[in-house]
Amino acid sequence: MFHQRKNKKFSYKPRFQDSETDNHRKESKDDLERKWSEIKGNTKRKSNKLFSLPSLIIILIALFVLMYVLEGYIK
Repeated sequence: MFHQRKNKKFSYKPRFQDSETDNHRKESKDDLERKWSEIKGNTKRKSNKLFSLPSLIIILIALFVLMYVLEGYIK
């Protein structure tokens, strides 16, 4: 009644696990990281200067100033 069930244990070994494949996997990972850094460095996005953060903040401030000036003409 109070007997706890134990988790099942599996002794799984991958079919192609060798020290040779582990070494190949390390080389492959290093090669992949090198290729990724090359690709990442070469494909920088060209950003539009009009939609950069500082320009958007300046446009927002200009709009508030324009609204304030136009509000003075209405009254």
